[in-house]
Amino acid sequence: MALEDFQELVKDMVSDQDSVVTAEVRDRAIDQARMRYSEDAPRLELEEVIWPATGVFGPVPEGWTDSAVIQSVEFPVGRRPASMVFADAYRTATGWGLESEQALPGNALVRVSYQLPHELDATADSIPQRHRLAVASFASHLLCQQLATRYAGDRETTLGSDMSRTESRSRNYAARAKDYRAAYFAGVGQLDPALQDAVAGSAVSAVVSWPRRNPRHRLVSRGGL
Repeated sequence: MALEDFQELVKDMVSDQDSVVTAEVRDRAIDQARMRYSEDAPRLELEEVIWPATGVFGPVPEGWTDSAVIQSVEFPVGRRPASMVFADAYRTATGWGLESEQALPGNALVRVSYQLPHELDATADSIPQRHRLAVASFASHLLCQQLATRYAGDRETTLGSDMSRTESRSRNYAARAKDYRAAYFAGVGQLDPALQDAVAGSAVSAVVSWPRRNPRHRLVSRGGL
């Protein structure tokens, strides 16, 4: 399922009788959904490199990009449990490299696990089958938000029955945007950060508003009893 399939899926999910959503707008929403998914479930790559000489500096994997992030570095390779060393990527004027906290021997085989954003274009698609509908749902969420905002703004310039129709459209798109957002997070098996913030805010509010006990109701010790 490459980009063209996502385009058709999102087009089916977001009906737009007035053609407000252009192909460019739809593609931007799909790319934003790809980036959102890359944050929530980044693509994991595993590649082995040869350490050039004894020391702390080595090469990054061939698939490395400016957006890549080191997850783990294994040396020696093949031990159980796995033997990990602390290393991170660094950038110079000529490119990227790896720097290990400890010196590694020359010609050592080093296994590097790193994260990348997902690919989605005319030929490449790294989004797993089980999450494709979720990613399309997030793109549809973004588009429905835009349409809801568009029709809410148009309400100020319409009259009578046209105003009622515009308000209804705005409400419908806002509701669909909410549903598509929920479908995305349910599809990837994560809790919506907005819901987390709401729950945290409610908990803080409950603590702040906890009523104080009336001093008159305190138990008073009476001598002789």
